[in-house]
Amino acid sequence: MPFGKSRLFRRTASRYQGGRYPGVTGESPLGRGRAHRGKINPLNGNGGSRTGNAPLYVLPLYGPARLLHRGRPVRVPLRALGLLYYLALEGPTPRGLLADLLYGHAQARQNLRVELHRLARALGRPAFPPGQDPLALPGWIRLERQGEGEAMEGLEAVEGLGDWVLEKRFAPKPAPPDREALLETLCGLSPPGLLVLLGTAGSGRRALARALAARLDLPFAEGVGLGGVRYLEAVDGAGVERILSDRRTLYVLGLDPGEPPLAFLHLRARYPPERMRVVALKPLSWSEATQGPLAGLAFAEAARVYLEAGGEPEHMRELLAAPGLPHRVLAQIRLRTRWLSQEARLALERASVHGGVFTEAVLEALDLKPHLEELERKGWLAYGDGWRFVREAERRLLRATLPPGQRAALEARVREALGEVLPPARAPLAPPGALGEEALLLPGEAFGLEEEAGEYRAALLEPSAEARLELFLEEAGVLGLEGRAMGLEDPPWPLLTLDQGKVGVLDLAPVFRYALPVKRGPLTLGLRGPVVAAFTLAFHRLAAEEVEEEGEEEGEEEGGGDGDVHP
Repeated sequence: MPFGKSRLFRRTASRYQGGRYPGVTGESPLGRGRAHRGKINPLNGNGGSRTGNAPLYVLPLYGPARLLHRGRPVRVPLRALGLLYYLALEGPTPRGLLADLLYGHAQARQNLRVELHRLARALGRPAFPPGQDPLALPGWIRLERQGEGEAMEGLEAVEGLGDWVLEKRFAPKPAPPDREALLETLCGLSPPGLLVLLGTAGSGRRALARALAARLDLPFAEGVGLGGVRYLEAVDGAGVERILSDRRTLYVLGLDPGEPPLAFLHLRARYPPERMRVVALKPLSWSEATQGPLAGLAFAEAARVYLEAGGEPEHMRELLAAPGLPHRVLAQIRLRTRWLSQEARLALERASVHGGVFTEAVLEALDLKPHLEELERKGWLAYGDGWRFVREAERRLLRATLPPGQRAALEARVREALGEVLPPARAPLAPPGALGEEALLLPGEAFGLEEEAGEYRAALLEPSAEARLELFLEEAGVLGLEGRAMGLEDPPWPLLTLDQGKVGVLDLAPVFRYALPVKRGPLTLGLRGPVVAAFTLAFHRLAAEEVEEEGEEEGEEEGGGDGDVHP
């Protein structure tokens, strides 16, 4: 369960959600930040806007529960601290609910007033305006979602909050925020500090550091120095000592994937943890990309660039500026391969001819087994349901640089290792004239798909990435499927699977339209990357003659095949 309204809150809050407490909507600030971006600060429990300065106090979600002021802990009564965490995660909450939760007896409201007085004394100012009900987290306190350890360590000891804390603690962490929300979160940093950005050279590390400096209204520079926001990608021993002693600078260190350098380990071991953040930069989502570097492009061109760049913003700009083989990106990849031993580097080049999971036979055919550990440690391969490349876009670039003769010979080895691969069964298509009147199609449950105005979208960068839509059909009929898609081959096209007891596949050409006969019952549509696809669905009842034929077929099946129903 993601961080949001807990079952404990829903059970207790129902008594307080009448007209007396119109501010209690059952929606957590954690769940509404994206919808209101640019209008309210999603980190403020009361929905108020920023005043131009970063919040003065921080509640770290992971690790020991504590309230920090400029990186230093503030002595706050444990019950009052639990109250702040509750408001940060659950949103505005009526005083009566909080009193029942924290105390649960006749004097609960009086005890709550005493606790609020203690909190104000610890902070040196009231945390809430007089008479505020429901209580909301003030804008000058924010929740910090980055960190390590268990959620809210120590708060399980607060009577009345133990179950709630454990429920939150064992819930999965929320999905990483997009770049704009990440930037908003990082605005709580201030000098002195150290922000480590993990990502490829194309992930936009430098651009994010520059944007953070602009948000904080601080000067931006590169390299070790004094003051402002300073970005660096390499640091020696002397630089490490200067960073450790610097009290005026917010450093942003960009690191490539894989084994961290020694200088970073020295910083990680000695830099104060309350002033350090480590963030792994993910590829841009499709919506971010089409609102950013790919804005204004037609769907097919935008999808092609997005997939070829692996969702990395700087690589997208490179492909748009110089179509064809992105030599700058390729040079960056080759520089990273220099950290490998020569044998592992050659193994990586051999591995690039195969996309997806490496079977045992393919590992043997390409002589990869002796080098898997090094390739994993250096961030090139990962192990899940088998060995595979971490980033498909990098694999394709490495493959493109192989001499044609070597590439053909290696691909022949892979084909021999895989043996004969039978093509998947094709999904049947409805005959002409099968469509009857359009009928209601109940909404399905989507996994890895976004839905807007009836259109489903998926952007899957890696061969291991999957998306599916689970539907339930109330009657047999014809499912209309039309949309656009783009893969990395032209052709073969990406495939969509249709599972209704039997699995069939459909080609997703750049523009596609299908009419599919479907039965009553559950139906699953599935996609596997790399692909960008957008499609709509429509359900039609069978035309009258088709209904009659289907009834005859069902009668034959039930009656033994001669068309008569046997008693």
